[in-house]
This record gives sequence, C-alpha cells and structure tokens, in this order.
Amino acid sequence: MGKLGFRRSKKRGEVGKEGAESADRAVLPLPQSSLVVSSSGTSPSVAEEDVTESAAGATTPGSFEKVHDNPRADRKRSWVWEHFEEYTDTKVIKVKGKEDIIQEFRRAKCIYCPKGAVGDYACDSYKNGTQGMIRHINNSCKYYPGRRVVDKNQKLLVGDKSKGNSLKAVAYNPHEVMQACVEIVVVDELPFSFVEKQQGFRKFCYVMQPLFRVPCRKTLVKDFLKLYDKTKKKLKSYLAHHRVCLTTDTWTSVQNFNYMVLTAHFIDDEWVMHKRIINFCTIHNHSGNSIGKLIESCLIQWGINKVLTITMDNAAANKCALEFVRSKINKRENSESILEGKFMHVRCTAHICNLIVGSGLKRLNRAVLAIRNAVKFVRSSASRLDSFKACVAKEQVPCKGLVVMDVPTRWNSAFLMLEAALKFKKAFGRMLEDDDSGFAAYFKEPEEEYDEEGNVVPVKGNRNRVGPPTDEEWDKAEVFVHFLRVFYEITLRVSASNHPTIHTTFHDVLSMETEINKLFIAPEMQTGSETEKVLTDMAGHMSSKFLKYYGSFKDLNPLVFMGLVLDPRFKLLNITHLLKKEGYDNDIVEAKGKEIRDVLMSLYEAYAPKDAPAKKREVLSSSSQSTVTSTGSRGRASILSDWRKVVSELDEQVVAHEVDKYLLDPLEYTNDGESDFPILLWWKLNGPKYHVLAAIAKDVMAVQVSTVASEAAFSTGGRVIDNFRSSLTPKSVEALICLQSWLRGDDISYIEDAPDHITSASSSVNSCPPPKPKGKDATNASDEVVEVEDESENSGSDDSETS
Repeated sequence: MGKLGFRRSKKRGEVGKEGAESADRAVLPLPQSSLVVSSSGTSPSVAEEDVTESAAGATTPGSFEKVHDNPRADRKRSWVWEHFEEYTDTKVIKVKGKEDIIQEFRRAKCIYCPKGAVGDYACDSYKNGTQGMIRHINNSCKYYPGRRVVDKNQKLLVGDKSKGNSLKAVAYNPHEVMQACVEIVVVDELPFSFVEKQQGFRKFCYVMQPLFRVPCRKTLVKDFLKLYDKTKKKLKSYLAHHRVCLTTDTWTSVQNFNYMVLTAHFIDDEWVMHKRIINFCTIHNHSGNSIGKLIESCLIQWGINKVLTITMDNAAANKCALEFVRSKINKRENSESILEGKFMHVRCTAHICNLIVGSGLKRLNRAVLAIRNAVKFVRSSASRLDSFKACVAKEQVPCKGLVVMDVPTRWNSAFLMLEAALKFKKAFGRMLEDDDSGFAAYFKEPEEEYDEEGNVVPVKGNRNRVGPPTDEEWDKAEVFVHFLRVFYEITLRVSASNHPTIHTTFHDVLSMETEINKLFIAPEMQTGSETEKVLTDMAGHMSSKFLKYYGSFKDLNPLVFMGLVLDPRFKLLNITHLLKKEGYDNDIVEAKGKEIRDVLMSLYEAYAPKDAPAKKREVLSSSSQSTVTSTGSRGRASILSDWRKVVSELDEQVVAHEVDKYLLDPLEYTNDGESDFPILLWWKLNGPKYHVLAAIAKDVMAVQVSTVASEAAFSTGGRVIDNFRSSLTPKSVEALICLQSWLRGDDISYIEDAPDHITSASSSVNSCPPPKPKGKDATNASDEVVEVEDESENSGSDDSETS
C-alpha cells in the first residue's frame, strides 16, 4: 500500500495546486440543467454548446466557478482512496457574443480500470460521498486483484455432474490441485517440462485459481512418483480380492530396449469389467525362460496368487514361459490355481486370425499390389487427386468418400483399402483411358522400395510397378473383400477388452471355418478360370492353417466352451447342436458334450465350499430314489410312495445339483442382437440363484481371447518414448504407462464383509456372490438360495481394508 499512498499524495498535491491557481477566478453559477459532466476520466473534456441570452446574462464572461473553498475537503479518511486517483475535470461553455464560461469539477478514477467511463466517479465532498467507489471496488471492478483472492478455507458452490449437477460446497485444496496437475501430464502424455515452458498453461492456472502456484519440473516429478506409489498400493489391495486373467506381450522401443507388458483383467463384485496394466518393464531377451521368470517376479511383486488364465500369441517361446509360470504357481504353499493351471494357456484368437488371412493374401499378392499402386498414385499429389475427383464426377460414382492407403503389414488395413478402391473401379478405368492424367505412364516407371526409416532403397533389376489392375484382378479383389469382411468383424469382436468376449469365441471360430469352406467350388460348378484357381489355392492354404490351430477343436481351450455354456441363451445344448450341424457323428457329439460337462463339474468342485456337505451330481428320477423312511404314520408314507409313482409316470425329474438346475432351466430368449445381450447384468441379477456358477462366470467372463489389450500399451509406449523423450528411464516409463492405465480406469468395488455362502475359489478373497436382484424377481431368486455351512470363522478374511 506504500506505492498507492505515494501516488495518492502526489495527485493530492497537484489538485491543491490547481485549486490555488483557480482561487482568484470569479464565477457566477449557471443553471444545473445546462451542465454536461464529462466522462472521459483521465483528461478534461470540452463540450461546446450555445446558451440562450437569458442564461448568459446571469453570468460574468470569462470567469471560473470555484469548486469549493473549504480546507477540510482535502481530508480523505476512507480506505477507498487507496484505490482511486483524484483529478479535476473542466467544463467550457461558449456563449454567443460573450466570453467562455469555465467550470471545474472534482472527480476520482479507479487505478485498476482502463481508460473510459467505468470506474469514474464525482468526488466533491459537499455533493458526493464514497459509497459508489466502495461498491465499485467490492462488487464491480473486474481488474481489482484483491477481490479475487479468497480465503483458503472459504467454500464455493459448484455443480457436481456425478450427482446430476447438484450443488455442493468445495474448498480450495492445494494437494488436490497439485494431483490434478500431475494427472494432466500423465493422462494426456505430456512432457514434465510442460508446466515450465507453456506460458498459456501457467496463465490459465492463475486465472482459474490465483492461489495455486504452478510447480517446476522437478517438483512435478516428485509428486508424480508419490502418486504412482500411492495408487499402486491401493490397486494392490484391490487385486487381492479378485481372481485375475492376464495378457502379455513384448515390444522393442526406439531406445532399443525390450519391454514386456502385463495386463490384469477381472470383474468386480458389481459385475463391472476392468483392465489394469500392472507392469511395463524391460526384459533382456524374448526367450521363454526370461519371459516366464519376469512374469513370476511381477506376480510376486503384486502379491497375486489367484491367476485363472494367461493369454499369449502362438510363439514357441510363450508356451515355454507359460509352463514355467504354471509350475511355479502350483509349487507355492498357498497356491490357489484352478485345477492346477490346466486351462491357464489361452491362445490369441486375433493372432491366429491374422495368420490365416495372411496365408490367403500371399496367393492374392499381385492383385493387392496392383490396386495398392493405383491408390498410391491418386494419393501421391494434389494434382493427381484433383484429376481422380474429376473422373469420379464424370463416372457419377455415388460414393462421397475417397480411397485410402493401407499399412502393408496389417491385413485389416488392406481390407479397408480394397473395400474403398472397389467403389471407384470405374473412376480408375477412366483415368487409364485419359493420357493426360499420367496414370498409365506411372506403371511403366521402376518399382520403389523403402526401408524402415522411409528412405528409398534401390531395387535390383529395375522392374516396373505392378499394375494397373485388370478386370480379372478387380474380380479377385471383390471376392476376397466379401470373404475378408467376416474375418474383419471377428477381429474387432475378439479385440474388445472392456466387455466379455469369451462367450462368443466358439461362434467366431465356426464362422471362420464356414467362410473358408465357401471358397471351395464343387467340381460340377468349376469353370477353370484363373480367378477360380487362385481362390481355390488360397482356400486350401487357409484351411490347412485353420486345421493347424483349431483342428477338430481339440486344441481349443475348454474355457472357450465354458463361456458359451455360461451364456444363458445357449448353454450346453447349443454346442451339441453346432457340432451336429458341422457333420460330426452322434457318438462324437455325445462324447464332446460329456467332456464339457465334466469340465464344468470340475470347476464347480474347485469353486464350491470345501467344508460344505457333498451334493449329488446327477439328476435323480423318482424310480431311482430309495424308499423314504417316514417318522410319521404309515398312512403318510403310503401317500408319498403313491406320489412317487405318479411322478415317475409323468417323467418328472428332481434336480439335486446346481449345475443340473442351471442346464435344465429354460434358455434366455432375447430379441436383441448377440452383442447387445448384457450377460454380466444377467449374472448380476440371477447370481443368487446359482451361487457357485456365478463365481465361476465372474472369472470365466474375464478371460481374454486376444492380446490386443497389451498390444495397445505399446501404442502408448511409442508416444511416451518418442525421439524427443528417449532419455526417460525404464522406471519412469513404467510409472507413466501404468499410472495412465490406472487413472483412466473406473472405480473398483468389492464387498467388504464376507457373507455366509462363501466359496473357496471365487473372485474375491471370500468369494462374495453377486448382489441380489431388485424388483419382482427378488423374491423368487431369494427363495432358491442354496444353504451351506458358515465358514466365516475359518476363512481368515483379508477384507479389513475398505475400498
């Protein structure tokens, strides 16, 4: 305030001097209606107007009106004068035939507001007070910095979107703001120096919250590592309540470091599916022994004992790694593996689909290359693209899109390129006829090859580019695109990681086999054309690749069948129906059905309470039951015996096991599409009806049939470890990628208190069952609850920490 006081004293002296100079001037008062007060603020304004003779006659020409002559007017006691500067505004009135009349007014200007009428007030001590200036500082001034500084404990009313925009009181918390700043850097993949170098970000923070001091890079890194350790500890306690399904893959960064990612998938007690990257660490080599040891060390670090499956691609090293991990988990004293890890290895369906399609693309290589070169010509320059658009307009092609380039190493991008190019087949034909377009001459130039960095590599032999595509090659591409569409949709479906895919995998495998068989042409339908020969050869190679991985479905993980059995729309009946439709004999179908049923029973025994009384596994008819010894009268025993005879004649059955009860219940019917069926919601509502099967479904539905979730982490890693941030240490890289996955994930819920009907192998530590259904189904479901003995005293629950 010292500077403000100095400025005020200086102005006060100037005003006093000007008042002394005008003290000798004689002025006669004018009518109040003829005065116009200037609002310019900092400089006097001159207003010219004509005054009537009557008004002029009442004044003395060339005189000044004195503002006041009281020395007490200079005493300024209000605090508001620390924010205002006083000045004198003069008024000049011209009178016809007379000398000008000059009047002076005392005014005050806000020292924060810019030039203008805002913040300009009359301050004559006889006529005006300071209330207007006080209201301006307290309420109106947008540039007063003191009013923006609020008490740290002062709460503000803000809208809460999570509760329907209801108002809640929020106070400024510097720790929460700092954590939000760290999350911006982690989630948006920004460099740590962002907070120092970005002037716009610092200004934004000051405008939003002047109390927050934007940290430097080193402080941000320290808080980032603290948040990583805190979140990791919290996630570790959560994972102890669930059985996880893992996916893993390896990758080499621009630093020439080998990284391995490990992603955990699980379903919480609210039947919400989650995925979390738990490790993104360096690995010395890609051998099976190294991968297995690193996975084991990661599981020990996280304290994970309950692993259902590990999904990998089909490399031989991964099979060795999985055998190593399975043996180490089974040798643990507190091992909680299911059936000794018999079904732990799950092959990546997306990788197998890629291998099958890749073997077919090799037989169609020339047609794909010709169309790719045609698309490359169109997209290589703006003039060529304009020429192509002109041909599209002449041919009146209805498609509004354009052709797209593909990535040669990804067959799904080749599918998208061929699909788009086929829509403009006529436009490419017109370009070939137009000599000015240069389209035909383009294919007479030598072929160019590029290395990994995009540099042109000289080609031996100087062969010309493949193309332009002929009508026969267009026909091959059209047939192949129709064929690839099924594989493309299957790849998208199995690559999902936020909702279950295990229950649709068997249908996808059968769809691949059906599409491959369609390429084979019956001998009586063959015409001997070149296209027909190529497609038949392609179908043969793809069929052999399919049989290598899915031949007779023997190598298919039994959990894939469990996913379909646990789908209430299909169950075991759908599997036997599909096998019969595929042409298998009844004996083989019955044997396969019995095998799947035995696997389900084995899972049931593994998940059932260890100290619960054993239940009969078969469905008993009335004729197979022994005679009941009644403690009552002989008349009641005869009534019961007679009723058994009636039930036997009606072929009614008594269900004595939960598995039989589930399999014999009516199938769930829905009019919606297969992908729209909320299978997790169904088990959430019907879980109380099948306690043990619900625990099995919770773990099986979390099984991943592809490693896409882990491969997606490499895309994040490629952005985090770019050429400009290659100096990041592996520890920082792991913390950045893992913390980003944790922050983007939804909240994890689990039931803290263990209920009485706990199973020993369910998802949580004490196998909490699904919540009870609500509404009219709640009564029926609760009436069918199976009672087992209470084991809460012996379970040793670890659920002391809440989420």
